[in-house]
Amino acid sequence: MRLVSVGSLRASVIGLGCNQFGPTCDAEQTRRVVQAALDTGINFFDVADEYGPDGVAEEYLGRALAGRRDEAVIATKFGLRLRGDPATGGAGARWIARAAEDSLRRLGTDRIDLYQQHFPDPGVP
Repeated sequence: MRLVSVGSLRASVIGLGCNQFGPTCDAEQTRRVVQAALDTGINFFDVADEYGPDGVAEEYLGRALAGRRDEAVIATKFGLRLRGDPATGGAGARWIARAAEDSLRRLGTDRIDLYQQHFPDPGVP
């Protein structure tokens, strides 16, 4: 698999979108998909805090990467209001800090390789 530089990261040119981890794939199916991706050289995993009910896609991805975390580049996203809760979402500093900590916990890791704002927040310049 060809790798490209994204800043200091080395990411596969093919990434795996993880939005079906939870809604379509259970934890075991997710583990098999992630392991197969890693075994074929895909190391870039795109997930978000809003994928799956209550961030389950991040949880499943984190579990599936157990023991192989250093082989993966994890890109996750923040910004959407979760479960319609007005205290969540957006691009304010307080929400970004909370969302990042929540994602780290769900992913079971000490780092997020690429953290992205999912959608623009017109309320934050």
